[in-house]
Amino acid sequence: MTELAYPSGLPSGQGFVRLRELRDCLQPREVLRWRDLAVDGLAFHSTEVRSGNLFFAIRGVKNDGSLYAQQAVARGAVAVVAEEALSLPVPVLVVANAREALADAARYYYRDPSRAVSVIGVTGTNGKTTVSHLIRACLQADRRQVGLLGTIAYEFGGRRIPAANTTPDPVRIHGYLREMADRFASACVMEVSSHSLDQDRVRGVRFATAVFTNLTQDHLDYHGTMAAYLEAKARLFAGLGHGAKAVLNRDDPASFALAEKIGAGIDVLWYGLAPEADIRAENVRLGPDGTRFTMVMPNGSVELFLRLVGLHNVHNALAAAAAALSLGASELTVASALEDARSVPGRLELVDAPAGGSRVRTFVDYAHTPDALLKVCGTLGEVAEGRLLVVFGCGGDRDRSKRAPMAAAVGRFAHVAFLTSDNPRSEDPEAILDEIEPGFAGSATVVHRVVDRGEAIRAAIAAAEPGDTVLIAGKGHETYQVFKDCVVPFDDRLEAARALAARGAGWLHR
Repeated sequence: MTELAYPSGLPSGQGFVRLRELRDCLQPREVLRWRDLAVDGLAFHSTEVRSGNLFFAIRGVKNDGSLYAQQAVARGAVAVVAEEALSLPVPVLVVANAREALADAARYYYRDPSRAVSVIGVTGTNGKTTVSHLIRACLQADRRQVGLLGTIAYEFGGRRIPAANTTPDPVRIHGYLREMADRFASACVMEVSSHSLDQDRVRGVRFATAVFTNLTQDHLDYHGTMAAYLEAKARLFAGLGHGAKAVLNRDDPASFALAEKIGAGIDVLWYGLAPEADIRAENVRLGPDGTRFTMVMPNGSVELFLRLVGLHNVHNALAAAAAALSLGASELTVASALEDARSVPGRLELVDAPAGGSRVRTFVDYAHTPDALLKVCGTLGEVAEGRLLVVFGCGGDRDRSKRAPMAAAVGRFAHVAFLTSDNPRSEDPEAILDEIEPGFAGSATVVHRVVDRGEAIRAAIAAAEPGDTVLIAGKGHETYQVFKDCVVPFDDRLEAARALAARGAGWLHR
């Protein structure tokens, strides 16, 4: 089964809900052409509407859902929820905020599933995906059935749905949680983006634990300022109910601002390298194949070998440990699960190299912010035998102010950089590189511009000498590239593997 099979990602399977029930739930300020009907499913994209659905006309940044209400009715919508009176042949429920109404209706329609499943929300600029996967591994080691909603995929009940967004819409969130509950899952780990918090996508979800990784520059094209970005993240913690847990990074100053938003009756677990942290790392020793450190927990300490490279992954492991402990997992179970953990797809993922290419270690990583690049380049620069060569770009139609800082981060550690396209979208790829390149001012890094991403990867691997390390940054697990008029298949890992194979066979030359 795939997401395309049903608009919400799953069949309704909930039985019909009467429109009067949803009316009483939403408390509209006005109701037009009222009659009570059976509602079978919720939708907010007109193209996803099926017969019997209740359609929500949501105002977005680019589109106004009210303009598609007639199309939704033609496709079988039995009623519409909107922020204004619409002239339609079906009942119209007029509400103050259609986004909030969608979340409230989804929670009601799917019978408030987060009451039955312990939901762990993970937010922050970097590390959400790795932390989420590690939390799931810890809870699975504790013999629990655990769902996962994140950047790479939505996974539950034996299903794996490629993710369209880091955090899905409210219909999918509550629908997926309902399916998890019905299949006796005890927990779900959810990546919670700042966009989803600002857009009320997680409204109505009861979080058992909220985890914060870090806050660095990103998404300023949407939020405008770092203060607004932090405020969006804070909504996750401000909304925690009595008895919930908060897991905060003692080494990130933003955590203290979040702590002030947390209400009474909520326990806070601090993690990090600081001696004041409840779960902390000591005696950290970085290596090219993993990291050794002592993990100190409330009831004791244990020596760990983490098969994830870099200090940032020590923070990720500590965050995961704190979250799992907050839900009652034992310390020994958590430690064992972390030692067994493998890298998440596209997160400092080592690309397998054939004989002849194995002396060039090649990593693919999702790093696409200045801080993420600084951390991953610093990590590889510290453990690399030879030079560090970095392939990276910056996405189009996104925060332009981070482009030069991304280059500055790479320039601190890379010997050679290959500027290339990421997902240029509607922008001219050359113009994006023009804004990235000034960030190398004052750096000793040798810079090459190769707009075609495949060619840039091949050029970097061809230029590498035995013992060098190549980092391909920005797209990680993504299997596509977005241009102005099309989306094409593209996988950094596959391109790198092909280039390494060609190098090993003697077909790839400088």
